[in-house]
Amino acid sequence: MLETIDIVLRTVAVMAAVLLAVLLVATRRNRPAAVPGACFSLAVAAFFVTSGQGSAAALGAWSYPLTALCVTKAAWFWLFARALFNDDARLGAAHLATVGVVALAGTWQQLAFLPAFRAGVASWPETVAGFGFEGILLALVALGLYEALRDMGADLVESRRRLRMAFIAAAGAYLAVTLGVQSYNLLQGVPTPAAIALANMGVAAIACFSVAGFLLKPRSDTWLDQRRTVRPVALSRVEAAVLARLEQAIENDRIFLREGLTIGALAEHLGTGQHVLRNVINRGMGYRNFNDFLHACRIREACEQLVRPEFAREPVLAIAMKVGYGSIGAFNRAFKDRTGMTPTDYRRKNPGSSTQAAKKVA
Repeated sequence: MLETIDIVLRTVAVMAAVLLAVLLVATRRNRPAAVPGACFSLAVAAFFVTSGQGSAAALGAWSYPLTALCVTKAAWFWLFARALFNDDARLGAAHLATVGVVALAGTWQQLAFLPAFRAGVASWPETVAGFGFEGILLALVALGLYEALRDMGADLVESRRRLRMAFIAAAGAYLAVTLGVQSYNLLQGVPTPAAIALANMGVAAIACFSVAGFLLKPRSDTWLDQRRTVRPVALSRVEAAVLARLEQAIENDRIFLREGLTIGALAEHLGTGQHVLRNVINRGMGYRNFNDFLHACRIREACEQLVRPEFAREPVLAIAMKVGYGSIGAFNRAFKDRTGMTPTDYRRKNPGSSTQAAKKVA
């Protein structure tokens, strides 16, 4: 009976994970989180395929690529969280290299070390390496949770702020328990109890089908979308008054020039609460992240100074410091991200056109 339930749940979980991966890839446009999310889903599917009793013999040569994919699920979890909660996150060569190293090390651990360890013939360096890999997986899970926690205060999208908390609670608990059980089994040299394995597959299937259903709903956008700005909407009378004070603080007080300005400090300056200010900047001005709002104000000011004749001999570093940046590196990255060129190139290509050029950046 348990064997039949195992086969059914395992099949359903694999189908749910593959379906979710297909939907994420199909909707990947303008969604940086879609690709790592799809890879994470496929890694989960590979886990259910390779963890079945007698799967190694049944899969044959397929056990190697499927195991390599399976062991990367913690790495893809981290990259998925990074792309989901960071508007500027993109997959780079270093991230893909990390996935590759995890795949190689994990394949060795699963197919070479574990059989030797269970047979009692593993050497102590192999044992250290085998358990060390489990530590690496836990570190990757922790990095994923950190991505959800990082910059939470600067996130202006209320639905995404709630998602961060749910993500930390649900994903953290699930993955910690999963890896904890795997580590215990490794130490004791025993298989996962049937009841825990069945519960794991059931939870995974429900989660995958739930997210897939969410993606299939007709809507203009979802929490996967990573646009830098959103369309402004009508504000309440209180929010409109705060927006007016904010615009005055920007134009007259030049509040954005303060180095290290936080949303809490800005809310205190305006005499309002952080929640109200988040709504104003997000719904009234169209920014998804407080840091993006600051960058927009500061880079617009920098553009004006770079092309005005009276600042022609002003070093780029001095302008960066004046507009609120603590280092030239951070200024250059933010400037190039918004204009597509370095401050020096911008100055050379836009002589004497500060007002028009700055409006394009905003």
